[in-house]
Amino acid sequence: MNEISRDIRYRQTEEDLRDAFELLCLKKDPQKITVAEMAERTGVTRSTFYNHYTDMPTLITKIEDDILDEIFSMLDRCREEGMDDRKLVRSFFSALCRYIRKSGYLIRTLSRLSSVRFIEQALLRLREYVLLDMSHMEGSPARQQRAAYMMAGSIGGVVGILHKWTLENCEDAPESVAKLLTVVLTADFLKI
Repeated sequence: MNEISRDIRYRQTEEDLRDAFELLCLKKDPQKITVAEMAERTGVTRSTFYNHYTDMPTLITKIEDDILDEIFSMLDRCREEGMDDRKLVRSFFSALCRYIRKSGYLIRTLSRLSSVRFIEQALLRLREYVLLDMSHMEGSPARQQRAAYMMAGSIGGVVGILHKWTLENCEDAPESVAKLLTVVLTADFLKI
């Protein structure tokens, strides 16, 4: 087998493992998914799984990191479109809600707030992103401090709405939820 075929098969197996994990997350807690279940779902052997990942926690960490990278890429793409703040936020939340709705892992994690590591990483990266953006904000240090508090409160509201939405199996349309998230994030913050 040539190198190109091997690379294609390797990438296909990676994709199959991730897809199987996402589907299994719809049925059970990600921390309780076993390598045997993954092998059965994908039709690969356990040793093939171990050629890709050391263990299930390694797979989960990789998936979480990839999800965070994709979420912040979505935010960057929205920013590149040069929209005003409210449209940017709405566009990002629409993309985020559609993304969440397709991810068994995110639905399970947000509905149960079960992956402390993932949620901490998401909040830390969001905080860094917002602080970098706020560093260009004009005004007194007191105004900047108020804005930082408002943003922290708004982010808590965003997590709360996503938690409720995923608890209800994402039944409401992503655009409806994005509209609510936009109101929560921008309502008072833009007035400071």
